[in-house]
Amino acid sequence: MSHHSRRGNRTGRMRAALGQMRHPPEFRVPPPFLDTGQADWVTAVLGDIRTATAGEPAADRAQGADAGTLLAAATGLWRAQRKLNQRAGDLSAADLRQVRRYVQAGRQALADGGLEIQEHDGEPFDPGQSLEVLAFQDEPGLTREVVLETLRPSVYYRGERIQMGQVVVGRPAPGM
Repeated sequence: MSHHSRRGNRTGRMRAALGQMRHPPEFRVPPPFLDTGQADWVTAVLGDIRTATAGEPAADRAQGADAGTLLAAATGLWRAQRKLNQRAGDLSAADLRQVRRYVQAGRQALADGGLEIQEHDGEPFDPGQSLEVLAFQDEPGLTREVVLETLRPSVYYRGERIQMGQVVVGRPAPGM
């Protein structure tokens, strides 16, 4: 039985490859662009995303079963994009551009569906903002409070916040 299933898989792959030849070159799906090591790294990143988003609370106000799924996808895509930006040296420039395009396409699809992901890095901070501050940090050179790092983005669905952002805020160092 395994001989037939292996042969069936090989035949299926062959048919898929030949099927691509029916389409003009610009519409053909390219072969995998990651080698095994790179694919393992991407798999690990996606695993980190799944783990990180699994324990997060659902929407502030439940909007149906799909809201939690969309929220996890939005946060996961945001984290994947940040990790890609931080670990850019692990992929070739061409591979990195392609992975970034995939992530951006996913974010755009969510945006088209009404889901907005908002990062707060570098924005002035006001205590009245709807953000969860996890830490304040004294930073020499600052003249006002500024978001140093977004640890979880704010997410809005059709203009209504469904996830409050979590941030680290820098404040002017004492005596400045």
